Amino acid sequence: MATEHEIYLGYSTDKAVTPFFKQFLESLEKNKLMKGVCPKCKKEYLPPRQYCQKDLTECQLVEFTEREAKLYSFVIVDFAPESMASRAPYVVAIGEFPSGRRLTAHITNLTSEPQVGMKLKLGFERVSDKMVTYKWQV
Repeated sequence: MATEHEIYLGYSTDKAVTPFFKQFLESLEKNKLMKGVCPKCKKEYLPPRQYCQKDLTECQLVEFTEREAKLYSFVIVDFAPESMASRAPYVVAIGEFPSGRRLTAHITNLTSEPQVGMKLKLGFERVSDKMVTYKWQV
């Protein structure tokens, strides 16, 4: 029988089935975001991918040190899936770092409607004993 799991824009520590993903989760628990870097073609992935899309080489995890971004795009989710209904409405946003890298995450502490171009800070949160995530904060 299949086990039901809540879907969240986060990472479940009981799903770390590869050393690569386990290392990514352990870094999140230390408030570090890792990017994947292909050692062959130097392509970078944020969030990280275990294998390069371009040449299928196994990527290496490297700490992504940028913490501030600008709001690039967002959506306000009013009609959420059942697993997220208790959190609706919520905002899912794409933040763009000065390097041009973009990252999708929830904005968790808004006091007014989001505005494209507003400043965002990367934050981390332990959602439960088995789930850790990154998020945007204003």
